[in-house]
Amino acid sequence: MAPVPLAVPRAMPHAAQDRPDKGRWIGRRVSKGTRRDAILHSVGTVLRDSRLSSLTMQDIALQLGITKGNLYYYFKDKQDILFQCHMRCMDLSLLALHDIEAGQASDDDALRPLLIRHIGGMLENGFGSVMLTDLDNLTPQQRSQYVARRDEFEAGVRALIEAGVRRGIYACADVKLASLAMLGAINWIPKWYHPDGSLASDAVATGLTDFLMKALEVKTSVVIGPAIRASRARPGIAAKSSRKRSTT
Repeated sequence: MAPVPLAVPRAMPHAAQDRPDKGRWIGRRVSKGTRRDAILHSVGTVLRDSRLSSLTMQDIALQLGITKGNLYYYFKDKQDILFQCHMRCMDLSLLALHDIEAGQASDDDALRPLLIRHIGGMLENGFGSVMLTDLDNLTPQQRSQYVARRDEFEAGVRALIEAGVRRGIYACADVKLASLAMLGAINWIPKWYHPDGSLASDAVATGLTDFLMKALEVKTSVVIGPAIRASRARPGIAAKSSRKRSTT
């Protein structure tokens, strides 16, 4: 009997060999949590370039380079993806807040590094676009979980402003209004920011933070000498003095 030839594996096309596996299914080489996070990071780009209401799980899977079945392995539905993106974004911001509260930021001006990290977490991890979506797309339970984390972060920002006012490094008449204005401006960044634009994410984070912090600057008053105060209080006397100087 003639020997049966061994099957030789077919070589992959060069295009397939050279193609990076970013966004493609990589099996059990990474944990489910790691793969889940990688998908969430990529979802931000998909949502930035498409309308959430018109997207389907098939659309998301195609744009991520995976099958719809693989996507369902990690997420129940589109609503679950949206919820997880919201939660990941708040987790990054709360981690920054807890670091500040633990004293890892030694500067008295603790609000500034917090806002920079908050903006960076939105822009650098692909979650920013999700922050513009309506919370009504979430279930009541999901919305409650997200709002609890959001409120914790907002309370932390207000506490830092209040502490700065007490130490005399911030000037603010309405702490709640100031915090809402700051965070509202930050939440709108994904509407106009694009990673391929002229500004890098770190430049946006630093520049906008500097702009917002100017609203809390303590304004220095001009010290008026006693002679000037007296002349302002008695303009007639000042006028007579100036006439006497002019006639001499």
